[in-house]
Amino acid sequence: MAVAVAHALMRTIRGRPTDTPSSLSPPPPPSSSPPSIPDDLVLEAHQDTELASSSSSSATTTQPLPPPDTPLSIATALVGLVAASHHTLHDILDLPLAPRSRATTSLQTLRRAVQSLKLTAPLALKWLRRVESAPDLLPTSDDRPALVDVDALIVIVSEAVDAVSAAGQVLVAVVREAASTTTTTTTTTTTMTEGGDLPMRISDVVPGYAPEIVAVSERIQQVESLLSKLLTILQIKSPAEAARARAAIDASLPLIMGSNPALASSVRLMPDSFAALAAFPASLLDRAPPSYSLPPPHIPEALPDYAAAAASTDGSVAIRPGGWSVFAPLTLADLAALSRIPLPLRAADLVHGRFYTDEFAASVGAQVCELMERPGWTAKAKQLALILGSRTEAVALTDEENFARRVALEMEQSTTRDGRPRSRPQPNIIIGGS
Repeated sequence: MAVAVAHALMRTIRGRPTDTPSSLSPPPPPSSSPPSIPDDLVLEAHQDTELASSSSSSATTTQPLPPPDTPLSIATALVGLVAASHHTLHDILDLPLAPRSRATTSLQTLRRAVQSLKLTAPLALKWLRRVESAPDLLPTSDDRPALVDVDALIVIVSEAVDAVSAAGQVLVAVVREAASTTTTTTTTTTTMTEGGDLPMRISDVVPGYAPEIVAVSERIQQVESLLSKLLTILQIKSPAEAARARAAIDASLPLIMGSNPALASSVRLMPDSFAALAAFPASLLDRAPPSYSLPPPHIPEALPDYAAAAASTDGSVAIRPGGWSVFAPLTLADLAALSRIPLPLRAADLVHGRFYTDEFAASVGAQVCELMERPGWTAKAKQLALILGSRTEAVALTDEENFARRVALEMEQSTTRDGRPRSRPQPNIIIGGS
């Protein structure tokens, strides 16, 4: 059934316009629970649950953002995703809420989704780096990198980065609305950081954002599940498990692209920014996209022969012979250099965009990768916080460290005492790169 739905969506996507989108945020996706993860993957991926609140929220930086046309590579984006998911979790934990507030349900859903992604993202970085630098550490029963399409990696990482950024946008919007609320008993704007009523204000505002919070939570849950499937392919020894994970990814990508037409258009229009394709012969680039060349295993509604499908002119075959992007013919067995694979995203458009720069990746990437290669997990959460320049408390106590108080302070600095915007607003200290 999933493949039939995917076929229909791919048929629809083929007719979409090719205008460059202004945003990758899609409408709310259909609710779905993430599939279970094999036990031996769970042991490594989810052992720091009790340590999830031992790292920090955003830290300011003086490094400038790259110019708008600077391409973002998967290598840089994976390091940024580790940091952004880490800080977004602590932004959620920093939100002060009134006791027994109705606001906790949707925020707890988001917290769990981001926490799970925070644990999976470093593992994705670790194992994808191994494909390039230590392939001998991968299962040797078959060619695992050949099971990961470059197209699939582009879509999954792009969706993960964009979903975490969308979560950050919702959190900032909640606090800004709460901080801009004026009291009915005075003629001046409530001083949130001094008046002590920020928890009540946020608790009143959050229910209005519940649909957005739940929608972005579901996006994060879905893409975290796909990252876990990638880990299954690269980490689990069983070839059957790897094949099932590959089939699940193949069935899920059209659903993501169908619910996010802006991402689908961006991937289709994305250039070969790092000239990676120049190293490949034309015969390789002209071959069938891997996901469509062989039927997925154990699925009754298998895809037809690729050559026959490509020659079909009556519209009865629902595949896209061109793949998703210019990298459609390639797998990680062909192109393992993550720094040569671009994403259709800009750091300047992302919440916590300062983490998605080559400078940040160069400063912490090697340390994060070295940490993830160490055995065990017990002390890694605190060490990762130190590498990312984070605090170690669960909730920050000072206005400078606490996400919600910093947003409220920004709102106070950007308005006059009677609530009017200042003629010269203060610089944005919250969203690095928005």
